[in-house]
Amino acid sequence: MIPAHVDEHLRQYRKRHYSGRVLVLVDGIQYQQHTGQQLIPEDDMVVSLFAGTKDIALAHAGPWLVDPKTARDRVADLGELEQARPGVIWLITSENLERQAEKLRPHLDTRLPNRRSALLRFWDPRVLHALDAACQEKASRGLFRTAAAWQYLNEGQRFTINDNGIH
Repeated sequence: MIPAHVDEHLRQYRKRHYSGRVLVLVDGIQYQQHTGQQLIPEDDMVVSLFAGTKDIALAHAGPWLVDPKTARDRVADLGELEQARPGVIWLITSENLERQAEKLRPHLDTRLPNRRSALLRFWDPRVLHALDAACQEKASRGLFRTAAAWQYLNEGQRFTINDNGIH
C-alpha cells in the first residue's frame, strides 16, 4: 500500500507533468528480516540495483527497486515495512522500473578523499537524510536529480527531498 502522503505527492506531480509513477527503493536485508523472505528479481516488478555490478553477490541484502503497482501481490506491504524498519524510500518519477534503476546504479559507489571507493547506502532513510543535509551544493546533488521526489520516514517524521532540498 502506498502511503496517502506519497499518493498525494504523485497526484500533484501528474498535474504538472501529465504522467508519473511511484517506485520504491527497498533495503533487501530489512525486507528479509521483516518478512522472512528474500526479494527476487521479476521483470517490470522488482529489480536489484546490484544487477550487472561487481556487487551482484550481495543483491539479497542490497537495494531493490520495486514497482508497487505491478508487484503488489508478490511483495509484502511496503507501507507496513516502512513503519517497522528503516528500509523504504518512495520515489516519484517519470521513469519505468529499469530506467530508474539505471539512473540510480552510478550512485552506488562514491569516491573517498583518499581515492578509495565506498558503497553509498542511499537506500537507507537514515543515510539519505544525512546525505541530503551534507550535500547542499548544487553540484553534489546529482543523486537527488535521478527522481522528481524522494519520500521517506526518519525518526517517525516524513520528509520529501527534491533537487531543491527537504520539504
